[in-house]
Amino acid sequence: MPVDDRQPLLPLPAPPVRGDEPLIPARMLNEWIYCPRLAFLEWVEGEWAETADTAEGRRVHGRVDRAGGRLAPAEELGDDERLETRALTLSSERLGIIARMDLLESDGGFVTPVDYKKGKRPHVDRGAFEPERVQVCAQALILEDNGYRVREGMIWFAGSRERVPVVLDEELRAKTEHAIAEMRLMCASGRRPPPLEMSRKCVRCALAGICLPDETRFFATPGLVPRPLNPADEAALPVYVQKPGARVRKDGEQLVIEADGEKTRVPLIAVSELVLFGPVSITTPTLHALMRREIPVTWASTGGWTLGHTVSTGHRNVLVRTAQFAASFDPRRRLAIARDIVVAKIRNSRTML
Repeated sequence: MPVDDRQPLLPLPAPPVRGDEPLIPARMLNEWIYCPRLAFLEWVEGEWAETADTAEGRRVHGRVDRAGGRLAPAEELGDDERLETRALTLSSERLGIIARMDLLESDGGFVTPVDYKKGKRPHVDRGAFEPERVQVCAQALILEDNGYRVREGMIWFAGSRERVPVVLDEELRAKTEHAIAEMRLMCASGRRPPPLEMSRKCVRCALAGICLPDETRFFATPGLVPRPLNPADEAALPVYVQKPGARVRKDGEQLVIEADGEKTRVPLIAVSELVLFGPVSITTPTLHALMRREIPVTWASTGGWTLGHTVSTGHRNVLVRTAQFAASFDPRRRLAIARDIVVAKIRNSRTML
């Protein structure tokens, strides 16, 4: 009989939370269970892409996220009290996580976290998929670390208007604590987890174009043909406003350009840049909306001379910024980048000609 001499893997606990270490949001554990690389991209590298799913999720959470809630201390919570608290933020220094809980219900001295989800209840054995159950369990662990008693969790599926109980058994608790330790250790290492292998999850992932799962695997697996995960969107175009006295404002998800009593509407999603020539005004809410979407505004004179730019704070990916600054002090890398830019410019010019 063959002998399995492989060394067993033991779970490695994460080190204690340092004073300067940011607490990991419980919602990121959902992403970690779903795809560790996705969680790392969002939490450590600050990547984000808006989709119809994320917009719908924000709408569903709109009711519970209006204001921060309050909950009586655990020692003051009576057994005969029935309370509801919305949008309460609690953390656990022991675990190194924090959660903004959609709804907390207190009954009989026990507190039940209720997490809101936008979709319909999935027809699976335990009523919900593992990432959602781990997220609710993390909220329960935070409550217990703050002295509250928790019997079960709940998930509210807005799509089907159903509540699904989450059983907080020892298996789920162990899996949740293991996921927390894994994610904290991976974040501390600063190294991206490997992409999933030909997973169906990548097809609907908003960050597929940043993650590049198949392209990354291609270098380790020659012959692998990358899948066309996300069809190319219609390219956004610059918008030029040249009429003296024109005014630019925002109406919902559209830019409204008013001049000489006429109005022109342009969807924000179709704008790559806004260029204003001469005495053209723009409202402050419009500037805020453009900066949130990282759409630059260029200010020019009536004759077309550039005066300046209004831009957002830029990309939040600290690792990219660090690499850029490191490259700026390396003469060889600066020269290589400059040569690549010149080559690309010449190639593009030849293409246009």
